[in-house]
Amino acid sequence: MKLNVGVIFGGKSLEHEMSIISAVQAMNNIDTDKYDITPIFITKENIWYTGGALRYIDTFKDIDLLKRYTKSVNLINKNGRFVLVSTGLIRKEITEIHLVLPVMHGALGEDGSIQGFLNLIGIPYVGSNIFSTTVSQDKAFVKQILASNNIPVIKFVWFGERFYRNKKSELFKQLSELSYPLILKPASLGSSLGIKVINQKEEIDSTIDKSFDMDTKLIIEEKIDNFVQYDCAVLLTPDGNIVSEIEEIVTNNEVRTYNDKFVYEDTDESSIKRTLPAKISEKLRKEIELYSLTVFKILNMRGTARVEFLYDKSNQKLYVNEVNSIPFCFAHHLWEAKHISYKELLNILLKDAIDNEIKLQNMTLVMDSGIIGKMTNRTIKEMK
Repeated sequence: MKLNVGVIFGGKSLEHEMSIISAVQAMNNIDTDKYDITPIFITKENIWYTGGALRYIDTFKDIDLLKRYTKSVNLINKNGRFVLVSTGLIRKEITEIHLVLPVMHGALGEDGSIQGFLNLIGIPYVGSNIFSTTVSQDKAFVKQILASNNIPVIKFVWFGERFYRNKKSELFKQLSELSYPLILKPASLGSSLGIKVINQKEEIDSTIDKSFDMDTKLIIEEKIDNFVQYDCAVLLTPDGNIVSEIEEIVTNNEVRTYNDKFVYEDTDESSIKRTLPAKISEKLRKEIELYSLTVFKILNMRGTARVEFLYDKSNQKLYVNEVNSIPFCFAHHLWEAKHISYKELLNILLKDAIDNEIKLQNMTLVMDSGIIGKMTNRTIKEMK
């Protein structure tokens, strides 16, 4: 019997549409000789649906049509079996799921939320755990961790809304140590969402105030004017961590935009140029590869992750910009450039999730100390 892979995607995220694209592409590349596929789509209202129609992109162009040809479900642990059950008064078992491939980007998915849910019901899943995904999604968290491990990051300041409202003078003092121009980023969003350029001090207050509509935590860092972006992915294999080919990305925009990332480069709307493999020196290549492997290890990641670098051409200095624990389309093009097909990549990811689950089942995760048997209402009341 083949294992049934539940592909979970969508969700209440600003990157909802990107998740759909990634998931449909992944489902088209899962090895059906080894696995069955069950799509599990989460709407922006957090309602879960399943059905074969969810494997096709046209289904998502008409939500009413989607609901007509799919079933609303919940994923539950039923006596050690992980099953999708229909919602409503009469709950019917739809299918059993053996492991999950999360394909969720951004907040409430890639930030550890879906991993936490899957941990609670006990189903194995592909990729990094809740700790690694939470940290890597938060730009402030990850920059602080990397900086403390001597990984170069651009000089930055992070803050929440309460600090901004109540201690604005202290915040502005911290920001005065940064050199203009600056870039403001929502801390937990990806895909270049909400990024704004601040060219002078007078723009800071109004720019910050508007940005709290997108996130509760913001980061402001120095802007590199003359830069090139390099992307490199890391993959956990049975023989250890390996790196993908390195891609060079150049944009003629002031900063790389949301549309930059998801518009084909050969269209009139595109403002970027990709070079794969990147035409770089052997020294820079080794530096990117070393930092990618080090970041993956420091954050204790599993599966695959993509590390994004910015290279300051003027100062010839490399910085880690961000880390994606669930890369868009699993960064499969970076692996294909290393002669690892998309199908093979997914086979490696799914096999790792299975092997990890077998190891976890052999670990001591529950302890029966007998303490409860000795307790009385009186002893509980008197406990300190």
